[in-house]
Amino acid sequence: MGANPKIAIGLLSPVGLLFALPIALWAFSFTELFGQEKCRIGSISDVEYERILSRAGAQRWTVWPGLSNGVFWPSDNGFRSPTASFNGNINDQLLSHVREIAGSDASVDRQLAAGHAVMRSMGAEYVRTQEVPDVGRDRGASSVHFTYYLPQVRFAPACVLCLIWWHTTIDVIFSHDLATDRYGLQAVTVHHTGLKGTPDKERARNVPWGSCPKFQ
Repeated sequence: MGANPKIAIGLLSPVGLLFALPIALWAFSFTELFGQEKCRIGSISDVEYERILSRAGAQRWTVWPGLSNGVFWPSDNGFRSPTASFNGNINDQLLSHVREIAGSDASVDRQLAAGHAVMRSMGAEYVRTQEVPDVGRDRGASSVHFTYYLPQVRFAPACVLCLIWWHTTIDVIFSHDLATDRYGLQAVTVHHTGLKGTPDKERARNVPWGSCPKFQ
């Protein structure tokens, strides 16, 4: 039997194309994960990192619908906005995911490897490292921000709004005690939750593509 011409016309209509494009981009976004997974992070060997990455990638929330249901917004729920409590929980959820993957009493290298693995398992790209002095609190301390760019189209295969607001930026933040040169996992912060901005990935970049994070 031949294809129904009405269905074919519907798929080629402007509305059909509007929804087909994000689905195609969503599927294509998974190809970016390849070629960036061999990492040696401090005392964590590339073999051990692969185990951590495998564990991170096995979590249901790393892809749609997990990214849309309880971790990120927008999703396939149309134009409805997230609640204040939903937004407030995003950072805590991601931090708990990193700590869960790292395990209890993890070394700082393992914490960094877990943070990178969680970001990569979602399809986020490591783009920038920046150390920020804690001027208002303690001059002997600072925080190190490992910044990732996550294509919002990963949130849901039919997220039309994600074609307009392309990336969400996420910082995995470590405290740095300057006197002892000790680091510790502090927070995970989503800066552009929802549709609040369009950050420029290449302008922000200060590490080569495919780099693995490290403490300076």
